Amino acid sequence: MDISDVITITRPTTSFNNIDNGHDDDDMDIEMTEEQTQSESSIVTPGELITEDPIWMKGHGTYFLNDKTYSSVAGNISRVNRLLSVIPLRGKYSPETGDHVIGRITEVGNKRWKVDIGAKQDAILMLGSVNLPGGVLRRKSESDELQMRNFLKEGDLLNCEVQTIFNNGIASLHTRSLKYGKLRNGIFLKIPSSLIVKTKNHAFDLPGNVSVVLGTNGYIWLYKTPQVNKSTESNAPISCQ
Repeated sequence: MDISDVITITRPTTSFNNIDNGHDDDDMDIEMTEEQTQSESSIVTPGELITEDPIWMKGHGTYFLNDKTYSSVAGNISRVNRLLSVIPLRGKYSPETGDHVIGRITEVGNKRWKVDIGAKQDAILMLGSVNLPGGVLRRKSESDELQMRNFLKEGDLLNCEVQTIFNNGIASLHTRSLKYGKLRNGIFLKIPSSLIVKTKNHAFDLPGNVSVVLGTNGYIWLYKTPQVNKSTESNAPISCQ
């Protein structure tokens, strides 16, 4: 797969004169495919009026004022059914459950690691949410807790998934899959998370014996394609040993 298929600078835009308010039936469901949403996207700036139609629900990057919807950030308008939101062109990454991300360990604590994923707050990786060396699934012991820095230490990079989002907005991560784990022998890059398009698979083999992992958070890992993994779908798995 061509890397251009999964990285875009901005979504396609068209001329923007606010959202069409002409609805013959207010009860009609508003359904758009992903292609339709992208093709009708427009770039807005903070404080810009998006629509005066109250039928739309407020999503991320928008706010209500006098029954009108305005943009609170600079970005692309996204419309899914009746949900209206603005995807920032730049800014902190906003994690969602199921996101494939790359993170850097910032702190080792009591049965948990703090991980920088480019969000407003560091994410949490619990000791019980990682695969131990050898891939054996068992209850983590006190001995495992004492060896946490042998598994992952400050500065280490890892490939992981957002398991859940707590009420305070902090993301909880996990690496309980062979395609997740500690990253070694590669190059780390960082781009705005808005340039990454979410797909089912975020690990790709490129021409020239190079593989890439595209984190939804804008963190990218480039590495030489392992010979033993060339026939597999994803070449990202490296266990936390």
